[in-house]
Amino acid sequence: MTPPTSPAAATAATVRPPVTEKGLRNLLEQGLLLAGRNVRLTSVADTVSTMVVFPVIFVFGFLAIFGNLLAARGVDYAQFLPPAIVVQWMFSVAISAAFFFATDRRTGMLARYRAMAINRGAVVVGRMAADSLRALLAIVVILAVGHVAGFRFQAGPLAALAFVALSVGFALTLSAGTSAVGLASRDPEAVSSTLHTVYLPLLMVSSAFVPADAFPAWIEPFVRAQPVTAVLDALRALADGGPTAEPVARAVLWMAGLLALFSLAAVRAFRRAT
Repeated sequence: MTPPTSPAAATAATVRPPVTEKGLRNLLEQGLLLAGRNVRLTSVADTVSTMVVFPVIFVFGFLAIFGNLLAARGVDYAQFLPPAIVVQWMFSVAISAAFFFATDRRTGMLARYRAMAINRGAVVVGRMAADSLRALLAIVVILAVGHVAGFRFQAGPLAALAFVALSVGFALTLSAGTSAVGLASRDPEAVSSTLHTVYLPLLMVSSAFVPADAFPAWIEPFVRAQPVTAVLDALRALADGGPTAEPVARAVLWMAGLLALFSLAAVRAFRRAT
């Protein structure tokens, strides 16, 4: 940096406000800057193709496997399935958040953030904004594929918006928890593998792909009570019409409780991460 060469320049340098990390404006501006960086990291060709191609495979693949079987039970599977694929992809968005946090620790990027004059909360805001964008993209793709398969919103545009908002909220809730895991590790591959072993049983032992009453009686109470089923029930109520207050309230309560718990864990992990 070239030193001031005149008294006027020296005075200007003296009164120039210092770079600061404080304030809501810095939080938002720096958070959006980091969000752009996070989005660019996930905008590689294989990630985009995965988010576009895999929903097509899952929607039409599960329709081919279970469509006729569940039609015999009176289930319109083209209407039943897309909320499950949405929830599945919200898990994927959350797991990717953990992967990138662990990568930032391994590469030293997180340590650089701490050394820079940026708001600490901007790292979280940047992650949440990027995850929200990825979740929205996934939802749009899945709903478009579902529409081709026969899925329809039957409760109007407000319920459709609530469907999207609840889905994104679920993704961010999960991201808070997975971020705590990612921030505790420097091994993104191990983090991804660990989280997949947790999410797959939760998704499979829920009403994602078959109704809860299709499970054996001994496990059906768990299927009905667990949070993934609560979110699925709310999404299907918003898509299908009919009473929505009870299933949506139940899902929101689950998400609020998990978000409080996961956020606490994520904050503690962030403070300890180097």
